[in-house]
Amino acid sequence: MRVARAIIVYAVAVVLLGALLAPWLFWLVQWLAANSDFFANWTRHPFKRIFNRSLLIVALAGLWPLLRSLGYRSWNEIGYPRRAGWWREFAAGLVLGVCSLSLAALVAGKALDWADFTPALVGKLCVTALVVAVIEETFFRGGLQGGLQRGMPWQVALVVASVIYSALHFMKPTGVRLAAADVTWMSGFEWVRLILANNFTRPEVLTGFVTLCVAGGLLGWGFVKTGALYFSIGLHAGWVLANELVRELGGGNVTENWRTWPVMVVLGLVIWRWPKRS
Repeated sequence: MRVARAIIVYAVAVVLLGALLAPWLFWLVQWLAANSDFFANWTRHPFKRIFNRSLLIVALAGLWPLLRSLGYRSWNEIGYPRRAGWWREFAAGLVLGVCSLSLAALVAGKALDWADFTPALVGKLCVTALVVAVIEETFFRGGLQGGLQRGMPWQVALVVASVIYSALHFMKPTGVRLAAADVTWMSGFEWVRLILANNFTRPEVLTGFVTLCVAGGLLGWGFVKTGALYFSIGLHAGWVLANELVRELGGGNVTENWRTWPVMVVLGLVIWRWPKRS
């Protein structure tokens, strides 16, 4: 109960403090864009993007205090043990991630415009994929799931962490924009209301929610099987890389499509057969 209570308090604090910080961060970005040529292109950042960055900043600032309160004292305990062959686990996950998402895109019949494909684009997406994978796996699997596993069976911890992981990916209201002139110090809390009203009441969100729950479950299962985050980070990075490349080439989002489910099942069988390492 202590673990669950600490995580609930942390989650609520992230949303409230992130919502409070978001308008001020938005105004700072607008001021920098207006007063510096270096930041001039920042004016195109909408409030929803700043809101998401605000949540991320608060979440990262509070992550280590949360982990300390849960009893973590080293990166080894979070999921980064020093051991030989860690890079092979990462590489295996990366290959599985890229191949599985590419197969899902093929099954979904995604039409891609390869004219936009460039090495520079791939390089940019590789960096993005790695950063996203490291941050999210450290938080959701190493911190959240690992912390929950200290107070409940790992199967329950995996489900809870996967549901939270999926829900947080819908923290933006679809089809809603907020003009810069309309932003007030209460806009962050209004944005939270719009998220609850516009996202989680739409039937089409269910497909994406289930898909990301399954994806989170596979990442969490990989974490349990290998006893570290290296495989899960590779798998996550492979998914992000393939999904973002398909999106950049005009194929839309792959991960929030029900046609990825059979591929996820096959990937689950691969992880099930993966040798367990403590």
